[in-house]
Formats: sequence, C-alpha cells, structure tokens
Amino acid sequence: MKDFSHNPNQKSFLGRIWALQEPVGHIKRELERSGMNSSVAGILSARGISSSNLPAYLDPKIRDELPDPSRFKDMDTGVKHIADQMQAGNSISIWSDYDCDGVTSAATLKRFFRMVGYGDIDIRIPDRITEGYGPNAKGLREVKASGVDTVMILDAGIVAFEALEAAKEVGLNVVVIDHHTAEEKLPPAVAVINANRLDEEPGFGHLCAAGMVFIFCVGLARELKNRGWFDGQNGRPDMAPQKEIMELLAIVALGTVADVMILTTINRAFVTRGLEFLNAHVNPGLRHLALAAGKKPNEQLTSKDLGWQLGPRINAAGRIDDAMLGVELLLTNDAEEAARLAGQLNEINVKRKAIEEKVTGPAIDQFPDRTPGVDRKIAIAVVEEAHEGVVGISAGRLKEAYDCPAIVLAKDHEGNLKGSARSVKGFDIGDGIIAARNQGLILRGGGHGMAGGLTLTPEQLPAFEAFMNAEIEKSDYYRDGVSTEVDVFLAPTQLTVEQIDAFHRMEPFGNGNPGPRVVLEGAVVKEVKILKEKHLKVVIAAGAGQIDGLIWGVVGTGIGDFLQNSVGHKIDVYGSPDVNVFRGDRSAQIIIDDVREHAETLL
Repeated sequence: MKDFSHNPNQKSFLGRIWALQEPVGHIKRELERSGMNSSVAGILSARGISSSNLPAYLDPKIRDELPDPSRFKDMDTGVKHIADQMQAGNSISIWSDYDCDGVTSAATLKRFFRMVGYGDIDIRIPDRITEGYGPNAKGLREVKASGVDTVMILDAGIVAFEALEAAKEVGLNVVVIDHHTAEEKLPPAVAVINANRLDEEPGFGHLCAAGMVFIFCVGLARELKNRGWFDGQNGRPDMAPQKEIMELLAIVALGTVADVMILTTINRAFVTRGLEFLNAHVNPGLRHLALAAGKKPNEQLTSKDLGWQLGPRINAAGRIDDAMLGVELLLTNDAEEAARLAGQLNEINVKRKAIEEKVTGPAIDQFPDRTPGVDRKIAIAVVEEAHEGVVGISAGRLKEAYDCPAIVLAKDHEGNLKGSARSVKGFDIGDGIIAARNQGLILRGGGHGMAGGLTLTPEQLPAFEAFMNAEIEKSDYYRDGVSTEVDVFLAPTQLTVEQIDAFHRMEPFGNGNPGPRVVLEGAVVKEVKILKEKHLKVVIAAGAGQIDGLIWGVVGTGIGDFLQNSVGHKIDVYGSPDVNVFRGDRSAQIIIDDVREHAETLL
C-alpha cells in the first residue's frame, strides 16, 4: 500500500502543512544504541543532539554553561561602579519593567543586595497606563531628587535616549541591564550591559533580563570578595553567599520561561537548576503562588507550570493592577504574607482573563474576510476602549487566529494609539517597529523578534501599516508562510504511558525545546463528547484500548463540527501527548491542536 502518512502538500483544518522535523539517521541509531527510546532519539537527532552533547542536554550544569561575566561589554565597568557606590555608602535604587521578566529581575537584584548586607534598595516600576514602558525623564528626575546616586535600570533602557539624557543632566548615574534589541547608538550611562548590543560578541543573545541580572550578581559578588567586603561587619556576611546566590535561580527560571526565551545552553541550565530550587521551596512566594494556582503541596512543578500558571499571575498585576505586588511576593520570607499576596495575584489574574476576553473577540472580528495562512499581511486591530494591560495577550490571540503578525491598539489618555505586537516565525517585528520609529512613522516603539510595543497617532496608522506590510514582503514568513512542525508520527497504539514518560526525559520544555509535537495517524474516532458546553473529548481507538483527545473551546466552530462528524472515520490528529491520572490510574491522552483528513480517506 502506498504510504500517505507524510503527504507534504496536504493542508490541515487550520490551513497548515505539517512538516516533519526529519531525524538524522546515523545520530538516531547512535542514541538508540546508548539506550535512548527510539522516538526520543529521532526527535533529539533532529534538534542537533548527539551522543557528544547528550549529557549537557539531559543534565545541564551551571558551572559548564555560565559565561564569565567579564566577557560582556560594560559588565566590569558596571560592577566596579556599583561596588564603589556600596563601599562609599551611596544610595542605589532599581527601576524595572512591569512584566514578569522585569519583576523577576528586580526581585533577583534586591535579594542579592540583601544577602550581601547592603541596605534596603528601593524599587520603582512605572505604571503601565500613565507612564508606559521603560524609564522616563520625569521619573528619573524624581529618583535623583529622592537622594539616589545610582539607578539600575532593568529589562529596559537600551533605547531610552531622552530619559537617560535627562538623568545625565541632573547628575544621576545609570547602569542599564537589558536584553532587548539595541541600536548602533547607545544611550548615555555609566554602563550599558546587554548581550544584544550590536558590538557584543554573539552567543548569549537568548538571555532574558533576569538572566543578565543573575550574571551581573555573580560578577559583583566576585568583585566584592576581591575587595574584602565579606568581613562579617555592619551586617555584611563573613563569606560570599554562594548557596544563596544559586537559589536566586528559582526566580531567574520563572523570568526566563515567562519571557519565552530559548531554552538552550545557559537558559536550559538556569531553568533546570531553578526548578530544583523551586521544588525545594526555597522561595515562599513562589511556593504559595503555585498553591494559589491549584497545584498540590508536594506536586513537582515543571517549566510548563512556570509559563502557564505562575508567570501569568505575576504578569496580571503589571497588566491591570500594581506590578510591585509580584516583586513583594518574590521578596517575602514570611509564609503568611506570601499566601496573602499569592491569593491577591490569583484574584487579579481572574479579572485579567475577563478583561482580555472583551478585547480579543472584537479584535479578531475586525478581519472577517481574512484567510489564515493565505493573507500574509499584518493584522492591526484598534479596540479603542481596550485596557492597555491586556492588548499584548489579545495580539497573541489575533496572531494565532490568522497566522500572521498582529498588533492590537487601544486609545491612551493622550488620544494616541498604544499597543502591543506579536509575530510569527520568519518576521522580526521588533526590527520592523524600530525601523518605523527611525523613519518617524510612529512616536515610540521597540521590541525583539517575536514581540514589541509601540505608540502612534491615529493619523500615522495607514502609513505605518503600509510600511510594515512592505517589511513583511521581504521576510521568510512572506515567502514560506506558517507551517506546523511535527516531531514524530505515531499510530494510536504507539502512544502509551511508557512512551510519554520517555518523552519527559527531554524536560524542561519551552521555546527552542518544545514538548514533543505528535501526529496520531489514521486515528479512528470512536466517540465525541461535549464537556462543559464548549470543549470536546475525542475518544480514539488504540487497539483493544483507547486514547482520550481533548480540545478546548471548539463547540460550534468549524473544527468542532468536523470532529463531531468524524465518528467512525479515520483522521490525523496533531497535538501534545500527556498522562492523565485518575484515582491513581495513569492513561495516555493527547491535547489536540489541529486535525486533518487521513490521506487514505481522501482517495
């Protein structure tokens, strides 16, 4: 019989081609000989993992992956300046961003200052609505007026030229630790530390701000040790707190995953080690946030929990309330206070979801004639009354709905349009926004490959949209569109609990190392049940047994109707395998993302 399993031109229900990430035959066989599960060996070989780098992949070590802090430009300058300020007893403060990376960066740095015995550092996070992203001139003047000598700007500042000029004018020293896309010109500062500086040696551009802050702390601890800081006098410890510094990785891991950084090399080590500390309950705030999110007291958290449970609750405060709540949670050592703050953040996240739903629907509805995967233009939705704090989430939903770069804009208190952008593989939306800003097409803006933020006037919108579409036409995305990457094709009988357990050896999962993306070929649908009026459970035959497939929010949609009409038929199912545990029994299931007709059925 002809093999139709990997038809390269067959479109799925979402209009995508499913592209198998081809295993490298000799590497796959090599991994199999070492005892690796066959399907896992195929996936790893396609991801560039061989027997030579397998140990570093399975058990990444901080000591092997952590770069010398001095390899980053301005790192030694920034470290020495802060050490000088500390020895002089001068006032240092922190200015950070309101997202999870900014919150974790601020908490990491303040905890470090605490553990080395340097006072109570003030933290300022700008209000998302009234101040917006990054440092501003008025705010920095206020910081100087409060008696601060040096402000450390985290997860922002790389393109804050006007604000940092104002700081310079009033004599406020600035040390920037950022990771966002830089320009050739740098803002005025004592030090600008950013792995994505254009004059920086490549290799660590995938670090988030929290990761860069951790490396700064390592460098500062070394400098302080060399200066004899750790003498046991005046609240200073009598030795460098190496163990406590490592425990900061519980916070750094959260920032890394929540900011969707690529989980390779040092980031993989950060997250792997950070999860160990997190599951050892070294941080009361994180422990109670997990409990508030519904995790069991002794349940082991994974990178998925960081990205889908803890991160959104930290982010929610910065979106619609006060980001300092997240900082306070990560800083407290008191269990009662941690429980109170975690409960508060959980309630804010519930409100955030309700607000976001009121923005996402109207944004998606503005493009009734757009065909996903075919119309390769930017989707810019203006929802004037939208809460600015949720437009980024809605932009992500809009991107997913139409497989295109997307921007959702709200009207701000000055009458301008302010919003967030999300992109797809093959188009760097941060570069596009920065180019538009440099040409005077928008008021403000910046970002990185997959996300950005911007402000423009209503009158600027048509020219900006035309410019972005012209940029898109030069991109790989415009040429190739969006495809779905498949790691392995399996028959339903092959998706066993044992196979899924083998997949979990590849943890931690995230950007750059996604959980296995599986296609169940020729899956016979035995039954389809409606759950809670809007979800579906698809029961798939698997030999003498069955596999439950779950798909959310599709009742009444085209894909939902297709599945309900597929009972007794063969289909191909794309999704993420998982193990369901019910009353102690473990069974295989798949979280469905997409489906298509089985190739043989089409004949």
